[in-house]
Parts: sequence; C-alpha cells; structure tokens
Amino acid sequence: MASASGPGRARILFRLLTSEVYVGIALAGALAYFAVISYLVSSSNYGIFLITVPIYMVYAMVSTAGILLAMGVYSIRSALLSARAAAGEGALSAVLPAVGSMAVTCSCTYPFLGSILIFFGASSLTVSAVISYVASYQLWILAAVIAVNLALIYYYLGKLARAE
Repeated sequence: MASASGPGRARILFRLLTSEVYVGIALAGALAYFAVISYLVSSSNYGIFLITVPIYMVYAMVSTAGILLAMGVYSIRSALLSARAAAGEGALSAVLPAVGSMAVTCSCTYPFLGSILIFFGASSLTVSAVISYVASYQLWILAAVIAVNLALIYYYLGKLARAE
C-alpha cells in the first residue's frame, strides 16, 4: 500500500486529471464559478466586466474550485462503490469561491456585507472601514483563498489515498 503523503496522492490526482468525466466536471465547475463571478461583477458595475485584481488570480481560484468539485464527485462515487466516505466534508470548498468573488469586485459593491455588519451592531464608520480594508487587501485575500483551496486539494487527496 502506498503512503498517503506521496504516491497515493499523485495516483489519485493523475486518475482525476486523466479521466474525461472528472476533467469535464472540473471544467464545468470552473466555468460555473466564473460565470457567477462574471455576473456579480458585471451586475454591480452596470454591465461592465471590470475586475480589480489580475485575471490569472481569478482563473486560479475557479480552477482550484473546479478541481475540488471533481474531487468531491470522485469521493462520493468511490464512497458509493466501496461503502467508505473519504472526503465528504465539502462545505468549505463550496464557500471559498464565494469569498474570493467578494474580493474580486469593487469595494463599493458590498451592500450585503454592510447589511450583515450593521445587523450585528456595527456602526456605519465600522462598515466603511471593513469594506475599505477588503478593497485594499483584495489581492491578498484572493491569494489566501487560492492557498486554502490548494491545501484542501492536498488534504482531500490524502484522505482519498488512505481510503483506497
């Protein structure tokens, strides 16, 4: 049996990236995430697709999210076939692209963030400060989301390798 830190992870990743089904799932997931981000950005910018971070960061975020989606489907399929769940927790991998898409848009397009903060008792100056902070550090927030996605991919590959 291969160790979970090396060849097992590589074997699972190779199996995912060479299967037409899982590559299609990852591509469809990435395109769906990108479509949602495009819609949010263009609806908040009056129909203009204008992002304030490098586009390759957005591509990296949606690509890693698509791979996580394919890994989730692979995990469910292998759990159904072998009656063992490997990487069933996928809530964090579903939430991270939403957080990343918040960092991609302009800081003036966060009315829901302001509403949530005001609901919890924040003043309007605090809300303005939080929104300005997110706008100032949006590149670093997006990089953190990508790093967490990559860490989740590594973690779930280990769980899948141990389950086999």
